[in-house]
Amino acid sequence: MDAATREPDGSMTPEPDGSMIRVTATAIGRVAAGSVEIPAPEAGQVLVRTRYAGICGSDTHALAGQHPLLAPPYVPGHEAVGVIASGDGAGRRVVLKPNVVCGVCVNCRAGRTNACEVLAWIGCDPTGARPGAMGEFFLAPSGNLYPVPDGVDDDQAALVECLATPVHAARIAGDLAGAGVVVLGAGTIGVLMIIAARAAGAERIVVTDPDPVKRERAVRLGADAALDALAADLGDRVRRELGGGADVLFDCVASAGSARQWPELVRRAATIAVVGVPAADLVTPMPAIQDRELRVQGCASYTEDDFAAALAMAADLPAAEIVSDRFAFADAATAFDRAVEPGAGKVLIGPGAGS
Repeated sequence: MDAATREPDGSMTPEPDGSMIRVTATAIGRVAAGSVEIPAPEAGQVLVRTRYAGICGSDTHALAGQHPLLAPPYVPGHEAVGVIASGDGAGRRVVLKPNVVCGVCVNCRAGRTNACEVLAWIGCDPTGARPGAMGEFFLAPSGNLYPVPDGVDDDQAALVECLATPVHAARIAGDLAGAGVVVLGAGTIGVLMIIAARAAGAERIVVTDPDPVKRERAVRLGADAALDALAADLGDRVRRELGGGADVLFDCVASAGSARQWPELVRRAATIAVVGVPAADLVTPMPAIQDRELRVQGCASYTEDDFAAALAMAADLPAAEIVSDRFAFADAATAFDRAVEPGAGKVLIGPGAGS
């Protein structure tokens, strides 16, 4: 190896050559780390040296056979921060926007790139065409890499992709200025939904979750109240906390149980934003939705503007509260097990030592 790349900390690392470790979701319930050749970038692509890749709820659901659109085998890692490994910009720290759009379809032309007619995903692709960042190196189109600002650490940068989805949901749910909001679920997306809703002007935010550890964390991260999602009188409790039904409900769980709760938690003419990915069709109380003129809004990922907005918020993210564990690539199976344990926060995987 004759050439070297200067890392952001000033150290020099050799240009990539030969093999690398990569994590693969090989089958339902199975994750393995193995050796593969370092990929060579094609025209328009950039090779990035991974610093951290996050385990998303989509990954754990896919591994459990509960994701409607994603199943093993695939190479995970759509939440990632890394360093450009070679060529123009070598040594620059970047964060990955994993959804790849065509830019020319009717939705892309209208600025709704998250609804691109041929949307593809780095790290959520069972065809193998777009492996994710859960390895020492990954490839991405140059336009999908955003420079990480000074003052944003790696943990904060690794949360940007997660935050972009709540930022998008808060934007399309309507004007949140002065709103009373309920967030169902206090996992990573749920607590980032608190942050995004507050930034969008929500006045009072109530979170529900059956896990007391997650409820406590939600309050520390800005919720005005956190309630047991399984309480028999949940509707009454939410209304007491908000002074009435919620103006907007963000469902970050999207389960059969959460869908049944929608009407009892909101006022008439409220908006219900479905942020989580349902594992299957949900039975909803349609008579109440029709009679009370409730708006049910699907929320799918984010646009470039949403992603940029999330990146601009990254320096203020309380990553120490949200990131609970770090593991080495070789310990990926343990990391995935940890990600589904009660009380777990965001679990990151990287090339260095574990948590």
